[in-house]
Amino acid sequence: MKRGARLLLTLLLAPALAQAAANTPEQAVATLWRALSHEPGERPDLATLRELFHEDAVVFGSRTRDGKPSLTRRSAAEFLAALDSVDEAGFHESEIHRDVQAVDRFATVYSVVESRTERDAPKADFTGENSLQLHFDGERWRVLSLYYHVPDNQRDLPAHRPASGT
Repeated sequence: MKRGARLLLTLLLAPALAQAAANTPEQAVATLWRALSHEPGERPDLATLRELFHEDAVVFGSRTRDGKPSLTRRSAAEFLAALDSVDEAGFHESEIHRDVQAVDRFATVYSVVESRTERDAPKADFTGENSLQLHFDGERWRVLSLYYHVPDNQRDLPAHRPASGT
């Protein structure tokens, strides 16, 4: 299939796929990591991400910049707008651990993700810890908040078992 036809098909099917893929908190989180991942010269799957994030969602990010702790806060719209560009490098998220606590329409997820610019690189560029809060709106699970943290010392991350459901 030609690239243009594949892109059109992806754009047309993405909302339906996102809804189908978010029937459980585990599926919603797996969908998030897949949608953020992309090959060089492409962008993340923004249609799926827009369906996945609640319109009032918030994204916090924590890392060290210039030797000092840095915390950013963005609305989901701001976060997605920042992703809306073609990236010359690839970006691939691979979840290596997940803990889910769900009660009724609320779920909280702790997820450890390895990030690579090259999908098959033997070593991750970095590993991050993530906390997500999700809400079931009667049709699908949606992200209310995402907090990602890139630890100062990657060696300080505990060893985790592989994630289930990815």
